[in-house]
Amino acid sequence: MTIAHFSLIILSLFMLHEFDEIILIRPWIQKQQHDPRYRKELFIAGKAHYPSTETIAVMIAEEYLLASIGLLIAINWHIPELALAFGICHTLHLLVHIAEVLRYRCAVPGGITAVLTFPLLLWLFAGYLHQQPLSWLLLLTLTPLVLVAILLNLVWLHRHAADIDSWIHKKGSAG
Repeated sequence: MTIAHFSLIILSLFMLHEFDEIILIRPWIQKQQHDPRYRKELFIAGKAHYPSTETIAVMIAEEYLLASIGLLIAINWHIPELALAFGICHTLHLLVHIAEVLRYRCAVPGGITAVLTFPLLLWLFAGYLHQQPLSWLLLLTLTPLVLVAILLNLVWLHRHAADIDSWIHKKGSAG
């Protein structure tokens, strides 16, 4: 499996999962926000970071753009470890959603696609590792670096969610 093929599959599974979130986060918050059982649930606890579906979509589009750039770098400079690092970080993200599904024993936003795509990603990693020579040291270096970059970006996006929402609605109301 080439780095390009692997990257395309990773990016596609990432977006499939993210569409699940875009579509379901706001209805989930509106439905469950007053139920004390869900007070600590990921999206209910952080509902201020998700003011509108449009804002969620812009935030995810920015994440998609950054992931695409990172994967293009992996493809163009033949860095299979970088592509795998992005895949590992996405898979770790899915574990958070799977934990939420298990904790609340119901479908939470992102939960269904997390449960469905997690085994596919493990299978994909196994195939990729079997076919692609890697530097384990580089993989073990890049994975935490990519994870920290993703988490810092997420923190930045959450801090600016209200600004993003204002910008969207200002642009949307401009005639």
